[in-house]
Amino acid sequence: MQVPDHVSFRKQVSDGNYGSEVAEVSLDVDIVGQGEEAIAAALALARRLVHAELSESPSYAVKRALEYPKPLEERARESAELELAIGKREAYRDGDDDDDVEDLPY
Repeated sequence: MQVPDHVSFRKQVSDGNYGSEVAEVSLDVDIVGQGEEAIAAALALARRLVHAELSESPSYAVKRALEYPKPLEERARESAELELAIGKREAYRDGDDDDDVEDLPY
């Protein structure tokens, strides 16, 4: 099996306006005596460089596309906290307004 002596990483991200931004990095790897570890390290470096470049984009859509999705547990917790806050707000509104509201004549 022939081991590559370079790695490339390319990412294309939509800007949300029928366009896209692209960043690509190609790195030479000294694989003599290092093998797959050197390739994995070079690929990780290339990925970080590409993401760093795209994260400097003036387009919010490009920056947002680079964010990792939140774990399901974190999204569920945030949703539950929001629902609880809304419920508390409605409970306070329902309980406090009864004394201050005048009866309508009709």
